[in-house]
Amino acid sequence: MNNDKHSGGIHPYRASRKEQFVLITENGKERTSNVTDERIFQAVYEVDSHSLVGLEKCVPVAIGPSTYVFAMSYNDDSLFAVHIDIKGSILRVLHPECSPETAVDRLCDFFHSSQVPDIQNWECEELTTVPKKPETHLTVDGEDFRFFDFTDVMAALENIRDGKSKWLYLNHTGENGGYMEIRRCDDSESLAYKVEWVKWAEEPVATGCRAVVTDFKSLYNWLWDIALNRKYPELSSIWTQFDVNDYFQKLVFRFLDNHER
Repeated sequence: MNNDKHSGGIHPYRASRKEQFVLITENGKERTSNVTDERIFQAVYEVDSHSLVGLEKCVPVAIGPSTYVFAMSYNDDSLFAVHIDIKGSILRVLHPECSPETAVDRLCDFFHSSQVPDIQNWECEELTTVPKKPETHLTVDGEDFRFFDFTDVMAALENIRDGKSKWLYLNHTGENGGYMEIRRCDDSESLAYKVEWVKWAEEPVATGCRAVVTDFKSLYNWLWDIALNRKYPELSSIWTQFDVNDYFQKLVFRFLDNHER
């Protein structure tokens, strides 16, 4: 049980951190916020007895618009995983045959500096909808709002029109879950907006659409329906449909590549 960075059974003890983490063991049954290098080291080298080690960051690492690394894990099959939340769905990126030494280094780097390993050639698991109770999230220009109401969402859109903001992202989880993202196009001759929306569905597949529009009234009505009633736009010729899972898998690697640079 020797490790260059954490050797000899002596580890720096950090009882409190500004950014909160949760260490998960016993195959997900045991959780503690009292995270230290020593606890991470011990959990990894005793993984055979409790099947899984997880390290969850309570404030996830942003690697792109609405895309976050929120956890890493290591199991008794020597499988290391980086867990990514991208626009309300989960992607696990996997590295098999990871040594305990490498797992400790990656988890401690995540713990101390929110560092994400280079996962460009790792295997991806299929995206699935995040199993959460029904919630609504609003992000404006990268700022997440914990407390807001319907009028705040519509005011955010008006701020985009007026040039006070650049983009917004509204996400619903649970029944009729999905999202709409709206961005102001400042490089167009007339005021235009890039719109992308997805309605999650298990059968047949999730619907994804995008368009560039100039009609603010229509845009306002679409956002109104989603924010107030979880009603998504009707499919029409203005929308270009896309493969949601394929798009997100390519998107997350582009974000990670930019993040590493």
